[in-house]
Amino acid sequence: SPLLCPQASPYIRTYKNSNYNYAGPSPTPGPITNWGNDFSCADIAPSDTVPTSVHKLRPADIKVVGALGDSSTAGTGAKAKNLFDLSKNYKGVSWSIGGDNTLETVTTLPNILKKFNPSLKGFSKGQGSIKQAFNLASPGAKASDIPKQVQGLIKAMRENKEVNFEMDWKIVTIFVGGNDLCNYCMEQNNLLPKNYSQNIMLSLDMFYKEVPRLLVNLVEILQIDTLKSVKRNTLGCSLLQRNRCPCIVNPTENSPELQEIRRVNREYQAEIQHLISGNRYDGKEDFAVVLQPFLRNSFIPYVGEGEVDSSFFSVDCFHISERAHAEMAIALWNNMLEPVGQKQTYNNFTYARSKIHCPSMASPFIFTKINS
Repeated sequence: SPLLCPQASPYIRTYKNSNYNYAGPSPTPGPITNWGNDFSCADIAPSDTVPTSVHKLRPADIKVVGALGDSSTAGTGAKAKNLFDLSKNYKGVSWSIGGDNTLETVTTLPNILKKFNPSLKGFSKGQGSIKQAFNLASPGAKASDIPKQVQGLIKAMRENKEVNFEMDWKIVTIFVGGNDLCNYCMEQNNLLPKNYSQNIMLSLDMFYKEVPRLLVNLVEILQIDTLKSVKRNTLGCSLLQRNRCPCIVNPTENSPELQEIRRVNREYQAEIQHLISGNRYDGKEDFAVVLQPFLRNSFIPYVGEGEVDSSFFSVDCFHISERAHAEMAIALWNNMLEPVGQKQTYNNFTYARSKIHCPSMASPFIFTKINS
């Protein structure tokens, strides 16, 4: 195209000599008062008849939720305002199993599922163990504690009058490994990657053998060395973080110790991928284990120059905050709606109230290896 020549307006344009009203910056959004989410899914009906196959399971078909793991599932310190609150387990806001309030103010997997089935059972409420329901996670738990949690969960489900153990479809989420890595340098022989996957395998074997109509979400462990960059100038952070996760926090950045833990971390991930990719759990039509990898390559967002956004962490810079619980809940749910082999393996942790994906007419089912 020919070059334009200055004619009617001989000046180089600035916004002052242009016919332009400058609107000023857009108004600042109001303060965020909760970490809830908006829900816009239209297709929320259950299957016409209760499915017999786990590969034809719609979100609304799920009647019961459960969860196993450590402090991140127990909700330890999630809403803590001070060091005294740190010992409290805020189970009602736990990402995979909490059921406080509704999705509009508290984002958890059960609060999303309640939109599809308001009579969902098993989610934990409040704090402590009185209303923990099927949240069997305990702070400090390692992979070796999970088989015992499985036994406890199966017992609780069998004994619960509101649950039809044989007929109800159940989802159980397992997330463990952080404490194994945090203490790896002190008890290496017990915490080898092989032991990690062995304990997960024992746990899944029990579920496979004993629980009908079950889908297990196995959430892959994150790259835990990002914890090193979580800092605040407080007593809680400087003392407690070191105490909670010595094998990550104590070694210096390029030390052999840290390199070793990074390698072991990746081996934990690889072991689990290997366990689930085989056909060990493929023999039953009403059982599936799905690896949900949204944390595999996740890193904590930065604010400013090399400073991690500490709003994702509690007052000890170790336990995760309610904001992080909300993010993990969305990421887990969205992973469940992505086919195996095409699941997002990272989370960008940006704040928005509209990140929850919906099942579609084309793919109304929760994805398993078989229906992907």
